[in-house]
Order: sequence, then C-alpha cells, then structure tokens
Amino acid sequence: MTDTSFAETIRERIAAIELVVDAIAGQGKETDLRDLRVLLINTMSLMRRDPGVEASIDDLYAAARAIVNDAMDGVHPVVRNVRCLRSAVVRFSERVPVVAGLSEPNDSLRFRGLEAAYAVQLERSSAADDGEADDVQSAA
Repeated sequence: MTDTSFAETIRERIAAIELVVDAIAGQGKETDLRDLRVLLINTMSLMRRDPGVEASIDDLYAAARAIVNDAMDGVHPVVRNVRCLRSAVVRFSERVPVVAGLSEPNDSLRFRGLEAAYAVQLERSSAADDGEADDVQSAA
C-alpha cells in the first residue's frame, strides 16, 4: 500500500502542473514555462525512473515551449499546439499515478497490446509455414 502523504504529494504535483499548463495555454508566459519545468523535475525526483513518464514529460514540456515561443513572437497560439499541450498533460496525468503505484494500469489497453503481439506471432508463423510448404512443393 502506498503511503498517504506520498500519494497526496503526487496528486498535488499533478494538480499544480495542470494549473500551470492552463496558464501557459491561456497566456504563454515564460515564467509559467519555468514553473512547469521546476514542477516536472520535482515530480520526476519523487518517483522511480520510467521511460513512459520521461516521454510524457518531454512531450509536455515541448508542447508548452511551442506555445510560449508563439507568445514571445507575438502570435496567438496555434490551435494545434494548444491541443497537443492538452493531450500531453492528459497522458502525463494518466501515466504518473500508475508509475507511482497510486492506481492500477488499464488492463484493457494491456490486453490490446497482447492481442497485437499475438497477431504478429501468428502472422510470422503462417509466413514460415507458407515458406516450408513452398520448399516441400519444389522438392516434389
């Protein structure tokens, strides 16, 4: 079981990151980007290393940086960049609690991954069987 103070700390960090992301999406200030970076580094330091979390953090920071760059150029943020930022924060918010042990992974997504792996295995075995059948026919 996870310590309640740790769980509360992770939830607070996620909520703070979501607030900063909302501020970046609305105004695109560089100070908000710095706050986001500090919060992301702090959150990463609380958990064990995980490539999925690191990728979601990289995506989130890159999307936020694109919006801040637009704002610094005096351009209203492109809708696509805002959408990328929103989807990046959702991925981050879903991934961090799983890695921190606060929630269970979505079994339906894992099952879909297993189905895909099984389909690839079946395809490879049928291709190998076809290759053996061709060899048998040519030998006859």
